[in-house]
Amino acid sequence: MRSYKILAAGLAAALLLSGCSLTEEYFGESEEAPLEGKREAILETGRGAVPDVDLGLVPVIVPPQISDEWPTSGRNAAHAGGNLAWSSGGALAWSSDAGTGSRDAAQRVLSTPIVSNGRIFVLDAVLEVHARDAQTGSRIWSAETAPEDEEDGFGGGLVSDGAVVYVAGGHGKALALNASDGSVRWQVDLPGPVRSAPALAGGLLLATTADNTIIALNTEDGTRAWIQRGVSEATSMLGSPAPAVANDAVISALTNGDLVVMRASNGRELWRSSLGSVRRFDFGTKLSDIVGLPAVADNILYATSSAGRTAALSLRAGSRIWEQRLGGMSSPWIAGDFLYMVTDKAELVCLFRPDGRVRWAHALQRFEDPEDRAGALFYAGPVMAGGRLTLTRSDGTLLLHNPENGAQEATLNIGSRTLQPPIVAGGTLYTLSEDGTLSAFR
Repeated sequence: MRSYKILAAGLAAALLLSGCSLTEEYFGESEEAPLEGKREAILETGRGAVPDVDLGLVPVIVPPQISDEWPTSGRNAAHAGGNLAWSSGGALAWSSDAGTGSRDAAQRVLSTPIVSNGRIFVLDAVLEVHARDAQTGSRIWSAETAPEDEEDGFGGGLVSDGAVVYVAGGHGKALALNASDGSVRWQVDLPGPVRSAPALAGGLLLATTADNTIIALNTEDGTRAWIQRGVSEATSMLGSPAPAVANDAVISALTNGDLVVMRASNGRELWRSSLGSVRRFDFGTKLSDIVGLPAVADNILYATSSAGRTAALSLRAGSRIWEQRLGGMSSPWIAGDFLYMVTDKAELVCLFRPDGRVRWAHALQRFEDPEDRAGALFYAGPVMAGGRLTLTRSDGTLLLHNPENGAQEATLNIGSRTLQPPIVAGGTLYTLSEDGTLSAFR
C-alpha cells in the first residue's frame, strides 16, 4: 500500500511539473486561445513569504548575547532560542571523529550533539555514544548502546542533566549513562523505536516513539511513570522533534501534524491542535509531520509543519493567536520580538512574533547548479549566535546572515555534507557532518 501511494504521488507530481505538452497529450489540446492579460498564481503552493510593508518601520533589535551550554535538543527545555555568545565568524578550532556517520536512508544520524559540563556528546548512526572534550575535541569515552545482534536500529538522541547522559534510540531502548565515564546506570525497553532526542522534565525522561506513543520514565531507575499510546502513520518523515517542556507542560509533535500538550507530572492531555494539511489540492503523499522543534516563549507555543503551516498558540488554552501559510522542516528560532525560520521554498524568513507578519524574506540558493537546477541544497537552522543567524547548507557550508534584513554576510567551510543545524555553547559553534566529523569554530 505504501509503495502504491508513493507511485501515485510521483505520477501526479510528474504530470503537474512537466508542463503543457504532456498534459495535452493525455487530456487533449485546448480548443480556445488563452485569454490575454497578466497571469497570477492563485494556489498557495506556488507562493512564498510576502513581507509586510508596514513592518519595514519596526526595527529588528538583537537581544544581548548569552553564554550557555546545550544539554538538550534545542538548547533548553523550551527550545526558546536567544542570541548565543560567539565571535560571529570564528575560524575552525578543531575537528574530531565522532563515530559512525550516516550511511544511507536506513542508517542516519537524526539529532544534534549536546554540550554539558565541558563535554560534547554525540549519538552516532550505530547508536554508540561518544564523549569529547568541548575545548579540544579529544576523546574522553565511547559507549555502545545497541545489542550486538541489532542491525536496523538508528536514530534517537541524547539529553543530559550534567551528571547523567540519557539515551533514547532506534533500538527501542532507553539508557542512563554516567557522564564521567559512560558506564550504565540503568537500561529499559521502550514500546518502540525512537527517532528523536528525549527531553527532561523534573525527574522524568520523556520520549516519543515512531508510532507516536509518548512515554515518561523516572530518571532514577527507568521505571515507567506514565504513557500516552499513539497511532502510527502510513507515511511519515524520517525524523521527528524532541518534546518541549515549559513549566509543567510537555509539548509533543506527532507525525500526523498534531501538537499534543500534556501535564508533565501525570501525562494527562490538556489540549491538542493540528498543523496538518489544509490544502485542497495535494499532489504529494499528504505528509503533515512537524519535524522542526516546537518552541515556547512567554507562554506562547510556536511550531511549523511540512504541510505548509506555521502558527502561534496559547500554551494554556491552545487557542490560535496567528497562523501563516509557511511550512518547512527546520526548527523556528526565537530571538526578541522575532521568529526566524527556513521555509520549504528555501527562504530564510523573519516573522513578527506578536501577529505573525513577515518582516523580511531572503531567498536561499536552491541548487548547486542553479542554471541546470541540479544538485538540490538543503538547509538546517537557523541559530542566532554572535548577533548573526547561522545555518548549515548540505554542501558543507556554514552561512551567516544579518538578522535585520536577511542578507548573507559570510560563509565558513565545514568540509563535508551536513544535514544537522549548528549548536552553540561556551562561545563555540559546533557542526556535525554526515560522515561523523565533529567540528568546532570559535
